[in-house]
Amino acid sequence: METTNTNKTPKGFMWLKILLSVAGVILTALLLWNMLFLFGDTADTQLQEPEQTEPAETEPADYALMDGYDSFIADTMLDAYEGANSVKKLFWIDEEAELPPVPNAANYGETTDPTTLQWLVDEAQELLDGQELLFNTGVQIYPGSKVSYYIDDTIVAINWKEVHYSFVYTICEVKVAHPSQVRRFIAEGTYGSDYLYTPTTMASMTNAVAAMSGDYYRGRDYGIVVYDGTVYQASHCNNVDTCFVDVNGDFHFTYRGEIADAEAAQKYVDENNISFSLAFGPILVDNGVRCEHASYALGEVNDGYPRAAICQKDKLHYLLVAANWEGAYFESPDIHTFAAVIDTFNVQKAYTLDGGQTGAIAMDGKLMNPTLRGEQRRISDIVYFATAIPDGSDS
Repeated sequence: METTNTNKTPKGFMWLKILLSVAGVILTALLLWNMLFLFGDTADTQLQEPEQTEPAETEPADYALMDGYDSFIADTMLDAYEGANSVKKLFWIDEEAELPPVPNAANYGETTDPTTLQWLVDEAQELLDGQELLFNTGVQIYPGSKVSYYIDDTIVAINWKEVHYSFVYTICEVKVAHPSQVRRFIAEGTYGSDYLYTPTTMASMTNAVAAMSGDYYRGRDYGIVVYDGTVYQASHCNNVDTCFVDVNGDFHFTYRGEIADAEAAQKYVDENNISFSLAFGPILVDNGVRCEHASYALGEVNDGYPRAAICQKDKLHYLLVAANWEGAYFESPDIHTFAAVIDTFNVQKAYTLDGGQTGAIAMDGKLMNPTLRGEQRRISDIVYFATAIPDGSDS
């Protein structure tokens, strides 16, 4: 399979051209001004006998002015150079690329002591651009567990475990620099393929920094399935909420019954620039408000069961969440308790994905949470997040 990847730096190059152009204009104007200042009267005086004067004991004022302008030009060129080099490069994954770049293995790490990760929080600030991490160095992690992480100039991902209401929650927080790093993979890249893989296998196949099991669309014919902007399925629309992800990486929700058929679904996709969808549900948090569901067609919402959800916390800022029994914590939440805990994470959007044996979170191709019966189910799809740094770079 041929892999292509185009990473561009339009902003840095654009600003460099602008700054150098401005410096060039200033330099040209000042040289012309100096020429006029020194030689502007030549035509009027070239036939006159020059006056005999005593040599000046001090440097002429016009030379001092020229020195000042030379210094000004040098400073301007230096500022232009430094400004061009301070512009942060913008990377993204070309839409024609079959795979994103391979993550730099040196950028992964793990620790059993969150208090040692202040450097990670500090380094993430530029990428966060004023947003706040859910993770902090004072977090109380599940005893005996580790904090795993990856960071480069285009993505930060941090995975840890917490205990809530006698349930163990695995949380993977991800912030990316560009929407092209928010991706969905379906087995073989073809809708309807009969091939099934475990989530960690698909994460490794796609060079994912972090990934989560999707809706397992091949396991049921419920809901609206969109891939690469095309609606492939719209069935039992009155029973299932849908999570749409647009080309900017933002979540859009429709509630059961709001879209009736494939034609209406495609119209919605086209009007909202939707890239892909997830069809499981229910919606847990919408625009920062927790949702309540007395019943739902999927997921045994009123029973204790291993749960999974994907959340948007802010712009290009996401949480992957799984609740499972582990060690001494042998219970699982119903959908109401699950939603209540996720609501405390201050997310804007949260949507339930298939849990049980399906629900899995992966980093560096490794499973981060326990799954029902201790094995991952082979499924059809994942949602994942990738680096945009070119292969082989140490950024």
